[in-house]
Amino acid sequence: MSKNVYDDLWIDILKNNGIFLSEKNITLLKKIFKPKLLKKDMFFLQEGEKSTEIGVVVKGVFRSYYTDKAGKDTTKYFYKEGGVLFSYVAHLSQKESMYYIQALEDSEIIVAQISDFEKIVEENYELLLFYKKMIDNVLIMKEEHAISFKVLDSIERYKQFLNAYPGLEKRIKQYNIASYLGMTPVSLSRLRKDLNINK
Repeated sequence: MSKNVYDDLWIDILKNNGIFLSEKNITLLKKIFKPKLLKKDMFFLQEGEKSTEIGVVVKGVFRSYYTDKAGKDTTKYFYKEGGVLFSYVAHLSQKESMYYIQALEDSEIIVAQISDFEKIVEENYELLLFYKKMIDNVLIMKEEHAISFKVLDSIERYKQFLNAYPGLEKRIKQYNIASYLGMTPVSLSRLRKDLNINK
């Protein structure tokens, strides 16, 4: 991973969240976040594991999903470049994760121990604001997806997916999109045909 990609990532994350950080604080983040490569289908986090790391996607796509008793998996969220990987609920409760976070492409991430991250955030207003923004974005994403099943029909949910994850439909399997939208791949294919969208 080149230094330029790494530096640009922090610039993009801060810009997208409307946050200003001093060079000193950016340097603190760089010291604890280390590069890591994950091949397609590898896991950042698995069900039953403790959530001890926080990751940021430099390049690639991940999905968060759970499996039911019958072995069927349901995709809850997607994470692409700039996305934050960790189970906030599992971390707060100090319980094992109920979800998997899996790479859908060969991916590059930067990773830090949550304990190290929280140490540099303590009594540092700039970094505390940064941490809060990261968590807020994750919570907003989760709530919007949950509400969509109550107030939107399948076409509206698909359009919301396209808006929330622009360009992602060309990078991942239709099966994963269908799982995220709560429909079968056949139903999704029919919906896309009705909207004149060709994969």
